[in-house]
Amino acid sequence: MEMKTLSALLIAGSVFACSSQRPAVEGTADTTAPASTPAAQAPVLGGPGKADSLVITLQRTPCFGTCPAYMINVYRSGYATYEGHSHVEREGLHRAWIGPDTLQRILKDAESSGFYQFEDRYDRDVTDLPSAILRVVGNGKDKRVVGRVGVPAAYKALFARVEELLLPIPWKPVPVEP
Repeated sequence: MEMKTLSALLIAGSVFACSSQRPAVEGTADTTAPASTPAAQAPVLGGPGKADSLVITLQRTPCFGTCPAYMINVYRSGYATYEGHSHVEREGLHRAWIGPDTLQRILKDAESSGFYQFEDRYDRDVTDLPSAILRVVGNGKDKRVVGRVGVPAAYKALFARVEELLLPIPWKPVPVEP
């Protein structure tokens, strides 16, 4: 009898512990989407694997001038990495946690912008232009778009929106091990 009671308490405790809201980013609240989003309508993040799969990659490539170059990867759990390469405020590897509302907002924005219907590459033979690369994995889709020349306005707006959501979060440097 004691074992059944203990099991019931452990299950109840884990349910309440998992249902508590965690801040979107360490030390801040996530307010990018309404908290009342029904679970049945929530986007499915990442790929089908059980592991912490990739949901979003946002990347700007370098140019011959002072173009910012960085890459952000966000995973299903909300764990994110930022790697600043050149002409950015933060250089090197950083980490942060992204809230589920922000991830769902990005997936919904991708859907509504027509992201999955964009061409895979907008490019021409131009040497000194940076690329704006966005990859979104969710809702059974995996799409990567490389935008350099002739990019549709809807893609530019989506890329800017994702940057607006991800760049200002409080990234913490990842210590370099000796």
